[in-house]
Amino acid sequence: MPLDFGQTRKHGHLRGLGWALLLGVVLIGVLLVFNWRGHRAQERSEGWVGAAPACPRISEAAYRAHYAGGERITVYNGVALARQFGHVMCKDVDTEGAFGFVTHPVCQFTSPTAIRVAGPSGMAYFEPGSGHVATVSVERRRTVCQLRGEFTLFKDPTQLGSVAP
Repeated sequence: MPLDFGQTRKHGHLRGLGWALLLGVVLIGVLLVFNWRGHRAQERSEGWVGAAPACPRISEAAYRAHYAGGERITVYNGVALARQFGHVMCKDVDTEGAFGFVTHPVCQFTSPTAIRVAGPSGMAYFEPGSGHVATVSVERRRTVCQLRGEFTLFKDPTQLGSVAP
């Protein structure tokens, strides 16, 4: 014999728990998007991502004939990047649309003349020319080189306020 004296049980507490869980999931989603947008804005201001003209591509034969002898090779996250001159700085950047859960290497060059990239998508050869900054983005299925970047001999995009001495 039940001891509820004929009263029916209400399940309102479960409905409240469901609403709380839904609100928690939405709040976490909003925080993830807010965090990703903040990272993206910082990466854009530092020159790691953005729109710019593409670097001219060259063939493997042209690269080997003109530039292979004086290569300076940097390996970053399993990607080999070769250049002739200048400096290089690399960073893991959030992959577009992955909300910060997936990153890929991006490298900025001060004056590379030509760039050879051996990454997950194969070999790629670019010729930005001397005196030009270049940014190379190495994603899983593609390698992109653009004529842009904030890294110079006197400016480190990862250090606020870096200026010429």
